[in-house]
Amino acid sequence: MDDPTVHGALGKSIAQVYTIEFQKRGLPHAHILIVLRAADKFSTSEHIDKFVHAEILSSTENLRLHEIVTKCLMHGPCGIDNPGEPCMKAGQCKNMFPKEFRTETTMNMSVYPLYRRCPSDTTFVRGKEMYNRFVVPYNPYLLLKYNAHINIEVCTSLHVVKYIYKYIYKGFDCANMVLSAGQVQYNEIANYINARYVSAPEAM
Repeated sequence: MDDPTVHGALGKSIAQVYTIEFQKRGLPHAHILIVLRAADKFSTSEHIDKFVHAEILSSTENLRLHEIVTKCLMHGPCGIDNPGEPCMKAGQCKNMFPKEFRTETTMNMSVYPLYRRCPSDTTFVRGKEMYNRFVVPYNPYLLLKYNAHINIEVCTSLHVVKYIYKYIYKGFDCANMVLSAGQVQYNEIANYINARYVSAPEAM
């Protein structure tokens, strides 16, 4: 992916960092952190609304974008409609879907902004009627260019930024292992040998 800020999709960047992650299923995906110059930072709700959407665009307004959002950016369905989804833990979606309806975007200095999600258009995805509460935040320009799942989040707090940097630099998945014949004897050094877990897609 080329620099999404070159064409004004997000603003002018002053720094970027990314990592490619393999989750032992499907294709690999990238986590990208873009630091914008001061003039382009998302400091108001109106600014966020220009670049980040969390709603199903009307098919009459932009049919192609509507199709991409409903195909690639709808979470679930999960919750009571599908309690067996992988995101469900102890009866709750670990990604906090479905989100609450909101008529306007609200800045939230402790986590990500609370994006606008008006109770308007609905769509059928995987046999279930879904609405804006299930839309993953996205940038229209990037969706139209790449026709793929591209989740965009605005970082408005130090807590979130620290989490993202930690996530990017956490390294590959590891497992502690020991190969031994016969009875296993405790070996402090062997217990700390790291072996890299390489999934099938990553090996390819």
